Amino acid sequence: MIILKIFNNNSVVALSEDKQDIILTGSGIGFRKKAGDLVDESKIEKRYVFQDEHKKRLEKSLRNIPVVYFEITEQIIKKASKELDTDFSSEIFIAISDHISFAMKRYKEHVYLPNIILDETKVLYKKEFEVGLWAIQYIFKKTRILLDEHEAGYIALHLVNFSLSNKENNATKILTFTKEVIDLIQKTMKIELETSSLEYARISMHLKYLGERIFRNEEISFIDTTYDIRMLLKDDARLSMCINRIVSLIEKNYNYELSPDEQTYLCIHIKRNINVK
Repeated sequence: MIILKIFNNNSVVALSEDKQDIILTGSGIGFRKKAGDLVDESKIEKRYVFQDEHKKRLEKSLRNIPVVYFEITEQIIKKASKELDTDFSSEIFIAISDHISFAMKRYKEHVYLPNIILDETKVLYKKEFEVGLWAIQYIFKKTRILLDEHEAGYIALHLVNFSLSNKENNATKILTFTKEVIDLIQKTMKIELETSSLEYARISMHLKYLGERIFRNEEISFIDTTYDIRMLLKDDARLSMCINRIVSLIEKNYNYELSPDEQTYLCIHIKRNINVK
């Protein structure tokens, strides 16, 4: 394998024997090396192969993104692999380095891009968000530019979506789904949940699992609990209206019919975890 580009002493881009672009990481793999040198294969610890459209994206990124952002990305992935006990697909190098480059550009141009699903990310992907917070501190260490926690949330989503443990890559869809339903609950029930509260965490986790089933298009056999729903909604017109709105929203936006059993569990979560006045 021939070295094409050196990020630092521990990571390089190389051309494999079968002409594939590949990022190699390992202690000292880039030390005292230059483009055109052969790779010391005994020092390879991890390989990230890029093919087809991903190869073109990598080539474009190498031309347009400063090397320091690839160096930072390598350390973020290394930290995440350890803390989350997972490996990542090759595309994560492009996704995170490109995001950091864009975030730094926006920072310098005073362009603010709010992360509208930040609260849900903090609750549903807590460990990934903690790595995201570590990442923005590491970015500050390397660049002296301190990005905000919104960027930590975006990095966390990349970690979720490109984890090899997450085959569906539905994190953003699930977070958006969760936010839509919680917003509807708060509006209909005329309440406001504290995002740091246990109640918020419980209802968010229930909706996360529901969202996962919806986006997997998972069919589950349920017992008909229509009677239970009627009893739960008896003499509670607002809760009844809330459930009906949620059912309509899910059917309209996600083409999924919420079963009586799922409606029952949702009623229970709302009644138990939300202090309705």
